[in-house]
Amino acid sequence: MPRSMQRTVYCALLAIAFVMGAPQAFAAPARSQPQAASVAVVTPPAGFVHEDSFYGTASACQTRGKSGIADGSWIAYVCIQTLPLTPFQDLYVKK
Repeated sequence: MPRSMQRTVYCALLAIAFVMGAPQAFAAPARSQPQAASVAVVTPPAGFVHEDSFYGTASACQTRGKSGIADGSWIAYVCIQTLPLTPFQDLYVKK
């Protein structure tokens, strides 16, 4: 298989992993680090729940979080980047 074809296949597999939301695709090999430390999982603070209606970038998350406080939908919010190497964040709110 030509080198350009190998590169194309590799990029296609990486793009599929991004679309499918597979954070394990970005993990370091288990032999170089312990398995538990290979994927950084960020959990929201206690008392915060995931806001299912939001999907967007960091600036959109901040805007939506502030507007939710202004209209009384929640009392606090936090934006967390769940997948590495992506601009998207999840909005967690405290009601």
